[in-house]
Amino acid sequence: RCHVLVCPVRCVARMSELTDEELCDLWRSANMIGARLERHLGCDATNYAVQDGAAAGQSVAHMHVHVLPRRVGDYERNDDIYDE
Repeated sequence: RCHVLVCPVRCVARMSELTDEELCDLWRSANMIGARLERHLGCDATNYAVQDGAAAGQSVAHMHVHVLPRRVGDYERNDDIYDE
């Protein structure tokens, strides 16, 4: 199992600190990376996850998107992916 972190060029702690252009670039990049991971790894789907702030589980003060390639049946319950 693998995943990719996609980070904006400018280091910010929270998503709300990004400009509209940075936010669009970040999600466009995450989308492109997710599509390529699916093709390269032969996956069926992709999860995109953001923990935005300490109360949401953010462990580093640098906004980033987790891109998690998925396969049918890779977890007994789909939400179990977040327990790893």
